[in-house]
Amino acid sequence: MYGERDDLEPARPALFGIPPDAQADERPDPRPEDARRMGLSRHTEEGAVVFFASSLDRAKPGHKMMAWILLLTFSAPVLYILLTLV
Repeated sequence: MYGERDDLEPARPALFGIPPDAQADERPDPRPEDARRMGLSRHTEEGAVVFFASSLDRAKPGHKMMAWILLLTFSAPVLYILLTLV
């Protein structure tokens, strides 16, 4: 039938698509312990945000500015909803 191919693997969870050596970095893992326990890695959408935010260094001005941008980005919808309710 059209659209079906025999050479494709069946659909599996995204965990199986991550190569085993993807976590073998020389850098230390900056993720919090809770994120590691939940299985969030930089290969998932939520884990990529956690990985990026946890790798920011507060001593660097560019990283500090990015942290403020992230804070504003994630708090803007909440502030907007609160303003519409008032």
